[in-house]
Amino acid sequence: MSGRWRRWDTVIVALLAIASSASGVFNRFAYDDRYIVEQNPATPDLRHWWNAFTTPYWPRKLGGDGYRPLTMLLYRIEWAMGGGKPWIFHATNILLYAASAVLVYFIARRLLPQWAAWVCAALFAVHPVHVEAVAGVVGLSEQLVAVTLLLALLLYLRDRMTGALQPRTGVGIALLYAVSCFSKEHAIVLPALLAAAELLVIDDPTPLRDRIRRLRPLYLGLVMVAVGFVGVRSLVLSDHGIGGFAPFTPFSTLHISNVNRALTALGVVPEWVRLLYWPAHLSAEYGPPDIQIAQGVGLWQLPGFLLLAAIITLGVALWRRQRVISFGIAIVCITLAPSSNFLIPAGIVLAERTLFLPSVGAMLIVGGLLTSIAPRLRARGQLSPHVVQLAGVLLAIVLLTGAVRSSERTTVWHDNQTLFDHMIADAPQTYRAHYMLGAWNFEHKRLRIGEEEYKTALRLFPYDPYLSYNLAEQYRSLNLCGPAIPLYQWTHTLDPNFPLGHAAYAWCLLNEDHYDEARVQALIAIRRGGNLTLMHRILFIADSVKAAETHRGTEAMVRARPSSKVPDSVQNTGRRGAMPLPR
Repeated sequence: MSGRWRRWDTVIVALLAIASSASGVFNRFAYDDRYIVEQNPATPDLRHWWNAFTTPYWPRKLGGDGYRPLTMLLYRIEWAMGGGKPWIFHATNILLYAASAVLVYFIARRLLPQWAAWVCAALFAVHPVHVEAVAGVVGLSEQLVAVTLLLALLLYLRDRMTGALQPRTGVGIALLYAVSCFSKEHAIVLPALLAAAELLVIDDPTPLRDRIRRLRPLYLGLVMVAVGFVGVRSLVLSDHGIGGFAPFTPFSTLHISNVNRALTALGVVPEWVRLLYWPAHLSAEYGPPDIQIAQGVGLWQLPGFLLLAAIITLGVALWRRQRVISFGIAIVCITLAPSSNFLIPAGIVLAERTLFLPSVGAMLIVGGLLTSIAPRLRARGQLSPHVVQLAGVLLAIVLLTGAVRSSERTTVWHDNQTLFDHMIADAPQTYRAHYMLGAWNFEHKRLRIGEEEYKTALRLFPYDPYLSYNLAEQYRSLNLCGPAIPLYQWTHTLDPNFPLGHAAYAWCLLNEDHYDEARVQALIAIRRGGNLTLMHRILFIADSVKAAETHRGTEAMVRARPSSKVPDSVQNTGRRGAMPLPR
C-alpha cells in the first residue's frame, strides 16, 4: 500500500461500509421493526426511560421473550430525536456499521500485515450477508454488540500484544461487556473470545499457569458481569411469566429432542459456510421444509458433519503455524454458538443477522490465507508487479460487486410489502415466507390472497400451531366457524398445551351445534384462565340445549305434546355469529 493510501485507509473502509448500506436510510419500519419499535407504546415514552430495564424486549402479547434494555433505551432516544421518523433509526445503524468495519480493520492490523488487514476490513464492509443486520431497525442490537465486543477485543489485544493487561483496560473491557450484554444476549461470549485470543495469537513465553493467575481478576470480573446479567434477565422475564429462551416452534410442537435439534443444526452448517463466503442468494427466511427438521440421523446431515469436523480439525492443526486462521475459526465458532441450536434453542433455524459477528472471523481467515500464500509466490518469483496489479483489479471488482449487491439488497427491506414479496421469490419452499405474506394481506383486508398464502404455508409445513390457529381466527372473525373448527382442532392436536384458542374453539363449536365438544373446550378454557363469564354462558347454553333435547326426546317416546318451548337463552343457539366473542 502506497503512502497516500495509508493515510486514507481507515476512511475508505468506513466509506465502503456506508456506501453498501446508505440506501437503507430511505427504508421504513419493516417486519419486526413494526412490533418492537413502531407499534410499541413504550417507544415514544422517554420520560419513563427506566422502564426499559424492567420489561422484556418483545411485547408480552407476542411472546415477551428477550431482554435488551439498552437497545430499547436507544430506540426511545432515537424516537425523541427524530419524532418517530424511520430515517434516524436507519442512519444510526449505518454509522454503527461503519464503526464496526473500522474496528475490524484495527483488530486485523494487529494480527496481519497492513495490506491484508485492509483487505479483510474492506471485504467485511461490503459483505452482503450483513444487510439484514443493518437494513432493519431491530438490527441495532447486532450493531451495538458488534461495536462493543470488537472494541473490547481490540483493547485486550493492544495491551497483551505489548505486555501485561493494564488495570484500567480491564475495567474498560468489563464495562463494554456489560453494555454489550444488556444490548443483546449473544454478547455473553466475550470471555471465550478473549480466551481464544490469549491462547492463539498472544505471543507470551510466560507459562500458561502464570498467565492465568495474572488474568484472573479480569475473567472474574467478566464472570460477575455475566452472572449479574443472567440474573437480572431471569428476574425480569419471570416477573412477566416468561422463562428462558423461546424455542423454535417446530422443535417444541414436534417434541424435538436436544439431539435432533443439534442434528438439525448440523444440516445447516453448509449454508453457514455458503453465506459467509458466497452470499449470492439471500433470504429473510430460512426454515422448514426447505431446511429439514431432524427426526433422527440422516444422510443429509453428512455434509455438515464432514465440513464441521474439517473446520475444527483445521483450526487445531494450524494452532501454531497459522495462528490468525486458527483464531478466525475460533471467532466463527464462538460467536455462532448462541444462535446455532447446538447448545440451546435459539428461536430460529438460521438467520443472516446472526452471521454478522462470525463474518469477522471468516474475513480474518481470508487474511490469514492471503498472508500465507503471498510469501510463497514471492519466493518463487511469481509475485511480479503485473500480478499485484491484477490482484488489485480483481479486489476492486469484488468490492464493487459486494457494495452494489448490498445496496440493492438493502432496498428489499424498504417496507413490508416489498420484503414479503421478495421472501416468496427468495424462499418459495419455506412455509414462513407464505405465512408472513398471508398475515400481511389479512391485515390489509386482502382476504382471498391471505387465505391462499396461509393454505400454501399449511401445505408446506402443517406443524406450526400458530399458523393453523391464526387461520382459524381469520375464519371465525368472518363468522365462518365451519372451516375454523378443524383448524382449532388441529392446533390443539399439534400442541395439547397450546395456550390460545380454547375459548374461540368453544364458541365456534357452540355455534355449529356441537354442544358436547363446546362444553369440553369451555372447561379447558376456564382451567387456562379464560373469560369466566363467557365460558359459563357457553356451558349454560350447551347444558340447556342438551336438557331440552333430552326432554323433547322423552316426551316423544310417551307420545306427549309434540313440542315444548325452548328457553329464551338458547333460542339463537346454532346461528353463526349469534354470540359475539371478545377478541
